[in-house]
Amino acid sequence: MPGSPFLPTGRSDVVGRIDELGMFPAPGIRERRVFVWRPPGYDAGTAHPVVYMHDGQNLVDPRTASFGADWQVDEVAAGLIAAGRIPPILVVGAECTAERREEYGEGSAGRAYLRFLVEGLKPLIDARYPTLPGRESTMVMGSSMGGLISFLALYHCGETFGGAGCLSPAFSPGLCAGVADAAWPDRPFRLYLDNGGVGLDAELQPGLEGMLAVLEAKGFRRGKGLDVVVDPAAEHFEDAWAARVWRPLEFLFAAG
Repeated sequence: MPGSPFLPTGRSDVVGRIDELGMFPAPGIRERRVFVWRPPGYDAGTAHPVVYMHDGQNLVDPRTASFGADWQVDEVAAGLIAAGRIPPILVVGAECTAERREEYGEGSAGRAYLRFLVEGLKPLIDARYPTLPGRESTMVMGSSMGGLISFLALYHCGETFGGAGCLSPAFSPGLCAGVADAAWPDRPFRLYLDNGGVGLDAELQPGLEGMLAVLEAKGFRRGKGLDVVVDPAAEHFEDAWAARVWRPLEFLFAAG
């Protein structure tokens, strides 16, 4: 699969500006650091779409990244904006905690994390920044367990989020069965699913195929609010997600 047209060679200082919002408490789960990325040329007089992203420490700065590699979301988003492929967006990054697996999962901690996003974080962001607060301009994105909780955010909180980017999502057979047995909320959405083919991503592929089969049985089709990308050569790592993060950003925020 061709590399990203918006990923620079090597890593640079942060492109755009990061606003540190400090540590945020949330009922039922651990507090966590939150930041907002503003694009180059940010205009405080213009309302912006917003994407809420998990594992915030790994998104824009290799110095804070868990494994020394970031997604380069700042460079990629800035490139997409400069090329006119997406409008200027805000990226809200919430760091993970030691309870990442539980907080990004299908249980009570996951539901508490979703309430944190919807009832705690989003109202604050909408109050502090010029945003487009409607669901059609509010997206959520993450990888692995972060891809799972992004899907759950769209599934359970579709009145808030109009689209989700799920990179290398950790879909369980139980979740696939639960979605198959339940009615999907009747509202438009954009859902991006992808996966690699090496290492852990190869192990996650059956879950992706299972969820895709469920969605297609419900009538969802690629090109109609659903996009699916598989890169057989990609690993389960930040560099691989950096190489393809332009795809969900463009899919979620492009007009039309």
